[in-house]
Amino acid sequence: MARVAFAWELGGEYGHVMSCAGLARGLEMRGHHIGFMFRELRQLGVIPEARNYDVYQAPRSAREGMDVSPRPAGYPDILLGCGYRNPRELTALVGGWRSLFERWKPDLIVVDFGPTALLAARSLGLRCVTYGNGFFVPPRTAPLPAFRVDDAIDPVVLAASDAHVLASANAALAHFGAPPLGRLADLFETAEDFLCTLPELDHYGGREPSGYYGPRVRFDRGADVTWPQGGGKRIFVYVKREMVQLEALLGLIASSPHRIVSYIPELDATRRARIVGRNHVYSDRPLRLDTFLKGCDMLVTHGGEIAAGCLTYGIPALAFPTHYEQYITARRLQQLGTGFWCAPHATADDVARGWSQVLENPVYAASARAFAARYKSFSPAEQRRRIIARIEALLSKGGAILSPTTTSQG
Repeated sequence: MARVAFAWELGGEYGHVMSCAGLARGLEMRGHHIGFMFRELRQLGVIPEARNYDVYQAPRSAREGMDVSPRPAGYPDILLGCGYRNPRELTALVGGWRSLFERWKPDLIVVDFGPTALLAARSLGLRCVTYGNGFFVPPRTAPLPAFRVDDAIDPVVLAASDAHVLASANAALAHFGAPPLGRLADLFETAEDFLCTLPELDHYGGREPSGYYGPRVRFDRGADVTWPQGGGKRIFVYVKREMVQLEALLGLIASSPHRIVSYIPELDATRRARIVGRNHVYSDRPLRLDTFLKGCDMLVTHGGEIAAGCLTYGIPALAFPTHYEQYITARRLQQLGTGFWCAPHATADDVARGWSQVLENPVYAASARAFAARYKSFSPAEQRRRIIARIEALLSKGGAILSPTTTSQG
């Protein structure tokens, strides 16, 4: 039996937890011991198997998000807002991760959007794999490439951010007596990249067309909900209650003749009562989507990995991105003709126009179905099986003791 730690550092909401939990469950069924080192723990309440795992709060920068540009040019700009601007703060964060790893003693670390976890593991000589979409795992260039797609990026500015982050990272490594990085891209050199996206949805685009595992989605867990009875199309809404255009969206839901199921976490009772009706079901828990999505005509969400996963079911999306990773995904969907996105400053009329476009213009549904047809062999269960097999191969080469258990990962 090997000890496998899952380290999640940046990002938010349920996608990270659900994806990691799905992979962890498969490894547990193979006899391995699991540790979760997560930035957020509240989502574990909907993951019953997590009761079997060792769970730790991951280190977080007290200034996270304070120094980050609202329109980052690339990965280094995000890191500058997450502790990498100040070498002392970064050194403390690395020390926190090191303490977790030294105490738990993993044979392998599965890193989900965790640059500082990677840095700490490097300082200890621990083996890692990365597990995430294209945004989390940048191509290995120096400087790291820009992911901005809306305007030109000054290469001098890009290189300066890269150099600043590299200097901070090397200061932290020096503090712990570890060799420096030759370039920032070396931080992401691991035993394996599990790049969980598809070429058309890769945030960086133009990457070598190999090693794609498809979107990491876990749609086989959650509350069982059925579509309301009646006519009209079927719409699934999954957004945060903090979204700028929520009132406009709730107005559309309340007046719509279509069948709607929504999951808006922690929506207050007054607004919930406004939208619940004969043709609308509200869930206060994440939904089990594997069978539910087969009847869905439109997804309304912020973008991100759920939009990518739903696209493999042939479902077009109306997206309201709230940060840059979601924004790039939303733009990719629109470029593919499979989605429409609304900017944070969009008006109620813009929201209504997007809603009508995706529902009524047959091009969106046709493009989404065509995309799904190209990847009709994609299976989240098969994806997990392949990743688990590769992880066990890496553990075997590293001398970890493997269990003979052969239970299916499901």
